[in-house]
Amino acid sequence: MRILPQGTPAAVPDGARPLGEGPFLEPGAQIDWHYRKPGWQPGEPSRISPMRVVRDDERGLVAWLAPGTLQEAPGSSDGQRVREVPLARRWLEPRTRIVERWRGNGVLCIAPAGMPWSIWLFWSDTTGPDWAFSGWYVNLENAHLRTDRDTFSSDHILDVEIDPAGGIHLKDEDELVAAIAQGRLSSEQAAQIERHADAAIASFEADDWPFDSAWTRWRPDPAWTVPVLAGLDRLGAGTP
Repeated sequence: MRILPQGTPAAVPDGARPLGEGPFLEPGAQIDWHYRKPGWQPGEPSRISPMRVVRDDERGLVAWLAPGTLQEAPGSSDGQRVREVPLARRWLEPRTRIVERWRGNGVLCIAPAGMPWSIWLFWSDTTGPDWAFSGWYVNLENAHLRTDRDTFSSDHILDVEIDPAGGIHLKDEDELVAAIAQGRLSSEQAAQIERHADAAIASFEADDWPFDSAWTRWRPDPAWTVPVLAGLDRLGAGTP
């Protein structure tokens, strides 16, 4: 199966390098995780989530998105979250830059070097020592390119959900269809993204390192503070 690391045109700074190439960050350092649309230009909306590095090495990047983290996000012209915009016009309306707070528990995000997806581990309950793991979420996206303290990708809309027992299903297939109709993606790009979904499922079934069960038992350093993204005070607030 052919994998294209950049399934859509990359929107990254000059000199950005693939994950897996040093220099690397130490655990606990802040890294800002960016999602930009294809063709993104400076000043346009994007999603930027400040995270703590868990591991950064030749295999890729592992980072922790803490509960309550404030992020920059694309929003509708009236400040709604993108997912609250009706699907029939979701990629047709202009977007603006807003601030969003991450809802729910923290997420462990794993971006394997050179792969057009990242794996997000979710827990439904983190109140005690034995967290309740609720599954893997495979976010299909461009393979990350990074600078020293930032990593960049473009979201590919279609995703894969895998429950703790290994049940697999695709998510947001309707959004992928709408994205083609509204000009966000071409039919050829969408077909490649669907192939990437198959490849990501094969990675899970092969028990590749991002799906190692040890990650389900990982816990953040209790000394870590919630990282702060510079410049948020200049943006409008979205829905809480």
